[in-house]
Amino acid sequence: MKKFLSLLFVALLAMSAWADVTVTFDPNVTKGKNAAANALDEMTLDGVTISGTKAAFNATSPAYRFAGGSKATVSSAVGNIKKVEFTCEGSYSQSYGPDQFYGDGYTCQSGSRVGIWQGDAESFTLSTASQVRCTLIVVTIAEDEVEDLVPPVFNPNGGEFSGSLAVTVSCPTKNASIFVYKVIDGEIDYTTGDYYFQSGEFYVTETMTYAAYAEKGNESTDFVYVTFTKVEQTVEVPVFTPASCSFLDRVDVTLSCATPNAKIFYSLDNEQWSEYVDAIPVTTDLTIWAKAAVGDVESEIVSATYTKLPETTVDVTFDAAVDKGNGEQSNRHSYTIVKDQVTMYVGDGTVYGDHYRIYGPNDSSAFVFTSAGAPIVKIELSSGTASQTPSNLSLVDKDNGRYTTSGNKGTWEGYAQEVAFKVNSQVRCYTVIVTLASSEVPEFELGDVNHDGKVNIDDVTAMIDYLLADPATMPIEGDVDQDGKKNIDDVTALIDILLGK
Repeated sequence: MKKFLSLLFVALLAMSAWADVTVTFDPNVTKGKNAAANALDEMTLDGVTISGTKAAFNATSPAYRFAGGSKATVSSAVGNIKKVEFTCEGSYSQSYGPDQFYGDGYTCQSGSRVGIWQGDAESFTLSTASQVRCTLIVVTIAEDEVEDLVPPVFNPNGGEFSGSLAVTVSCPTKNASIFVYKVIDGEIDYTTGDYYFQSGEFYVTETMTYAAYAEKGNESTDFVYVTFTKVEQTVEVPVFTPASCSFLDRVDVTLSCATPNAKIFYSLDNEQWSEYVDAIPVTTDLTIWAKAAVGDVESEIVSATYTKLPETTVDVTFDAAVDKGNGEQSNRHSYTIVKDQVTMYVGDGTVYGDHYRIYGPNDSSAFVFTSAGAPIVKIELSSGTASQTPSNLSLVDKDNGRYTTSGNKGTWEGYAQEVAFKVNSQVRCYTVIVTLASSEVPEFELGDVNHDGKVNIDDVTAMIDYLLADPATMPIEGDVDQDGKKNIDDVTALIDILLGK
């Protein structure tokens, strides 16, 4: 059978020439998993992988999105990359245009919608100054010219799948032919054969084992086998970022789903549903419901509740020229500064003239704010240098509020008694402003978790939502049994109260 097929295609092989290969990423065809550009996303096609640290390759509008400050990486497992053409929604100097990418080997021309990377590498990375939206990405590969005949390679190499699965098969050997067959009842079924010159793609829709070999001239490889197992589709529930919390002015809520190719839907009343596209701005008390779906299969419905704090606040300003605490020493050390019930602790640093120096990373480095009074709702850090800025900080607990940086400023927003930062590199702060919720925050009855002035079954539901999302964000009224903890015991205590026990 092998010889017969070989003779059948010998003329074709003789006419074929070795050439570069292009891999085209079309957002209408090849997708990732994220609908919003707030987390890592990646996609693979014909041995080429494109990833973004903050990217959305499954957005509703037909474009691949890379958020500002993101890293975009293109890598190849089938040969060195020679050129990549990024076609964008906007042209040069316009929103989402190609000039928002930058990095070695990358160029774009004024007035053009296309940016081009050229080089000779297995992978490369570009940075984004602002959001980029690509309507097409074309990768040109100079495939490795392997002369010795080697077996073909499946991608993916077997495993579980749901729905249908696109499978590529390729052979690194120059001018090799590939023959693929189904394996039925443990035997190769030669009537189901497919032929590919160099590489090809097919779709798997049921549990199946495939056998393939490569051939060149009078040589052929042994068969390689791979099995794909179809499983019932399951869809993970969407994840809210941030989870249920209190906020001061506004919070932008994003949704993500770990299930590839899932669409996310949200509702503000648990009845009318809209497809999620971009972050949802929240400026008042609000509960958001969400679910994810792949085809006809849906996830469970989850929710998150956001509570707006009173607008009255109090600012506590730490000025390094005045507020020095025990930090003004010539040598590096830990120091603490207390002002108006707010404590600022530096694990490794000093107060150097008119600014606070925070050193790291090391075993002693720390930058922590604690309030003995009203909760902290905002922290504003300001640096007077182009480097050693607040961008060198990150949250120790990523679910404890939201931290953003811009230029020489950093801003944390949330609702907590303590906020701890990880010091990734040295930071110099000239002023630090800690905003506290006003002491005029209205008091609510114990158990009134949703702050509607009543204690009823709705509060039990709200408590469970908080516990499932993040117990730390539950209002103090949720500590029903008054043990200093917010957990399932408080739900039980509230139910007992409602039942009259």
